[in-house]
This record gives sequence, structure tokens and C-alpha cells, in this order.
Amino acid sequence: MCVYNRDRALCHRLNVSDTPGLDQCQPSCANVARSDHQTDQLLRQAMSLENQAASEALPDPLADRLSQRAEQLRALADRHHHNRLHAQKPTS
Repeated sequence: MCVYNRDRALCHRLNVSDTPGLDQCQPSCANVARSDHQTDQLLRQAMSLENQAASEALPDPLADRLSQRAEQLRALADRHHHNRLHAQKPTS
């Protein structure tokens, strides 16, 4: 999801538009908002890529790219878990 704030948007480095450039979305953008469910999906995808990369039938360059992508997905998930907001119970 994009919680668009033009001042922080990485999709607008050279673009002067006042709307998000979803076709130029950057996963590390400060405007990206992920739910815990979406982060769990990132981790499942990372695990799938790691399993594929472990195959001996795969050429090393492709296995390396899959492993690299898995690392990127895990880093995004880790950042989410580190920076996520927690709902607080109201105090009486």
C-alpha cells in the first residue's frame, strides 16, 4: 500500500506529478505501508526462493539471484517488524 506523501516519495525523483507513480514504486520508500499479513507473505516468498536456489539443477548465477532476492524480501520483512506500529490499549 502507498500512504502517499510527495515529500518522501521515491517514485517522484524526476517526476513532477502530484500523484503516486505506482509503476515506479520502490520497496524501500517511506510511503510504503505493509500489514503483518503482507509481511508474512514476503517471508513465505523468500522461503520459496531459497528452496528454489538450493536446487542442484539450477545454474549458479540463477541460484545466486534467487538467494539475493530472498535476502531483500527478508530485509523488508525485518524492517517492517522492527518499525511497525502497535495498537495501544486505552488507559483509564
